[in-house]
Amino acid sequence: MTSVDLLIFDLDGTLVDSQQDLTNAVNFARKELGYPELDVATVTRYVGDGVHKLLERSIPDAEAVERALALFRDHYSRHALDFTRPYPGVHEMLHHFRNKKMAVLSNKPAGFTRSILEGLNLAPFFEMILGGDSADALKPDPAPVLHILKQMKVDAGRAVMIGDGPTDIQAAKNAGILSCAVTYGLRDRKTLAAEEPDFIIDQVSELCPLFV
Repeated sequence: MTSVDLLIFDLDGTLVDSQQDLTNAVNFARKELGYPELDVATVTRYVGDGVHKLLERSIPDAEAVERALALFRDHYSRHALDFTRPYPGVHEMLHHFRNKKMAVLSNKPAGFTRSILEGLNLAPFFEMILGGDSADALKPDPAPVLHILKQMKVDAGRAVMIGDGPTDIQAAKNAGILSCAVTYGLRDRKTLAAEEPDFIIDQVSELCPLFV
């Protein structure tokens, strides 16, 4: 077991399975712009670097990205919880760590991040909830991680970032904190292992024995 004071979680692919709702919002924008739908697997590959990058990757015409972004935001603001649910064991895991400091750091806009956590009754577990527009940089830049450490008064050596993407592991390394990759989310084990995280788990429940 490793002793930590703070656990920082990614959102999509780590705490919640949001693939279908993200895909539906992307396809709403594509349909309005005259493009055919993309499948869930394709959209999932585009997720992880913020909504602007998601739409850049999803829309062939660069000049239509801003319009697509507005369409995406409109749809997603009304349908972000149609299918999105916590991964099995998330509530139990968060309850297990209830005496630790916890935060969420997503590249998704803060408004969407908070509304999803509130809608799924997860928000009360976290002292801080940050999105991609909460700081001047997105993961893998260390700035938002360092901001959380400063605000929560935790030393880097006493914190861990838990996430399903390379950007999560890179952000942790860049900020000098521990990293824990999860393989049940949007990226496979091989992709995550290549980033050399300090820990790697296949199920939510495996997190509990790792940290005290």
